[in-house]
Formats: sequence, structure tokens, C-alpha cells
Amino acid sequence: MIKTYFFYGVIGLVGFSVIAFFLFHLGKGLLGMFSDWRLHKDLDELEAEGESRRQAKAEANVTRLDNGCEHDFDGGLGGFPAGVCPKCGIAKDKPNGPCDHVWRAGEGAIPHSTCEKCGRKYNAVSAGNV
Repeated sequence: MIKTYFFYGVIGLVGFSVIAFFLFHLGKGLLGMFSDWRLHKDLDELEAEGESRRQAKAEANVTRLDNGCEHDFDGGLGGFPAGVCPKCGIAKDKPNGPCDHVWRAGEGAIPHSTCEKCGRKYNAVSAGNV
């Protein structure tokens, strides 16, 4: 009789352990799904914020380029950086940093240009900033 109760107890304990194991993993999976849902929600908010910032930057760029010049960003002369209008010296996109460069052609045998606001030089031969 005791052997039978012991046997039923062991079988019950094993059954309970298996059920508890599956419930634990089910809870763990549901918790992972919830945390993923929250992360995706946060990412969507960040994406919307970034898109609004990009739109504001594009609008500011349009007003920045509206200076009466018929811009020619493709055919830059030898001394200007890529994407800069050789007529007015303004870049197609506002550069990162504090200075919105206005490039002017420099004098000399080597084609180069200088920003009239900050004095930064662009050497077309080495294609870098000095």
C-alpha cells in the first residue's frame, strides 16, 4: 500500500514538474513578447521624432538656398568642394558643425577655395581640408 502511494506521489510530482516547466517557459516567452512590443513602440516614437527633425532640416535647407542664385551644384569649378554652387559658394546640404560655409575661389596656381566665414581652406588637388 505504501509503495502504491509513493509511486503515485512520484508520478504526480513528475507531472507537476513537467507542467511547471512548460508554464515557466510560456511565461518567459510572454514576457519576452511584451518587452519586444514595448521596444518596438519606443522605436516607432523615435523614428517619428527623427522624421520630424529631418523634415524641419529639409525646410530650413530650402529657405537657406533661397538667395536668388540659380544654383549649379553639378558643375563645380576646380577649387570648390563637391556639391557647392560655384556662383554663390553655398553647399547643397548644410554641413554638420557650427559654420554654414560660404566658399570663395582662392587666388594662385593651385585651385582652392576658402570659407569666408570661418577661414577653412579646401584644396582641390589633395581633395581634403587643410
